[in-house]
Amino acid sequence: MSVIANCVNVLRTFRPLTYEEFAHDYILTGAAERNFQVAIQAALDIASLILAHQTTILPKEYKDLFPALAQIGVLPADFAQRLVAMAKFRNVLVHLYLEVDLHRLYRYLQENLDDFEVFARYVAEWLQAHAEE
Repeated sequence: MSVIANCVNVLRTFRPLTYEEFAHDYILTGAAERNFQVAIQAALDIASLILAHQTTILPKEYKDLFPALAQIGVLPADFAQRLVAMAKFRNVLVHLYLEVDLHRLYRYLQENLDDFEVFARYVAEWLQAHAEE
């Protein structure tokens, strides 16, 4: 969870920038891409660990991890569906890095950082409720 928090803290420093300031600075866009990638991967790894301990069947694709967490009660279903886009964006960052849409990256920066904190809160609450198991 601390990895996610550290990445989100870095990403928040870019929020005050206009799109033009952000998009025309290769160092900033590169740092944003990497911090998104790491934060998303950490969330996916957390999802995988929880599912590995709670179920016998793990989803084969990253995009299916968050809905699987909803099925076992870690996340609300509507929020899990929202996070599917996060998993898909991770795939773009990793595999289609030459095609990253800077408008999309900037929009996520402005509109979706709170999703990481909400995810962390749901996971922490679920872990606390299941600590005795």
